Amino acid sequence: MIRGFRTALAFLTRLSLPGGDKGPLQAEDLARSFAFFPAVGLVVGCLQAAAAAAMLRFLPAPLTAVWALALGTWLTRGLHLDGLADVADGVGGGFDPQKRLAIMKDSRVGAFGVMAVGLALLLKAAALAHLLEAGALASLVIVPAVSRCAMVWCSFAMPYARSEGGLGKPFVDHVGRKEVGWSTAATLLPGVGLLGLRFVPVLLTTILAILGLRILSRRWLGGITGDVLGAANEAVEIVGYTVAAALVLH
Repeated sequence: MIRGFRTALAFLTRLSLPGGDKGPLQAEDLARSFAFFPAVGLVVGCLQAAAAAAMLRFLPAPLTAVWALALGTWLTRGLHLDGLADVADGVGGGFDPQKRLAIMKDSRVGAFGVMAVGLALLLKAAALAHLLEAGALASLVIVPAVSRCAMVWCSFAMPYARSEGGLGKPFVDHVGRKEVGWSTAATLLPGVGLLGLRFVPVLLTTILAILGLRILSRRWLGGITGDVLGAANEAVEIVGYTVAAALVLH
């Protein structure tokens, strides 16, 4: 269990746990770490919420929201935003799955990628600012866990799009019901515990987003890639923060 969490933490963030088994990781080890993706999201969310709570003593909510996003981006090394940029470039610039996948593999960022990342950050910053003004720090903790759980669900029973393999292939090829079950439980329990009934709309919209992402990734790319999982994380975070911000109005 500790090995799985350690693997997930090191893969998704720049954080790491000391000690542990230094042996080589197998594909099954990487897939098992999927179960701990929401837990890593909780870690990132807690750090962002704690930093935001401290900064709100000295800074206005909009500026605090931007700094909280900057912290989250630094903690995750921009991994998911990079995936979003690649998917946006591929889908925007290609007209068939092979061409889109080829564009996504290019390390250069195009106009579609820049626009997608810019819009994603603006949408999240606006939603976070509203949540901070309302004192809804719990949403900052939960939404990153929900988005990491969505990555697991987007991978389950889906083909890997690249025949030559890639960074996400060990996760996608070996994820099973056990990983899906554990990651779902690790999301539902703190979600209900912290948000109560307000978690239900977040959950329902996340399910719709996951279904849409699975359908579109099959249609546009022929399956899932690591970049698609990163884009899924960003998309679900945007949806989650937006719904949470709407809920604090009522």
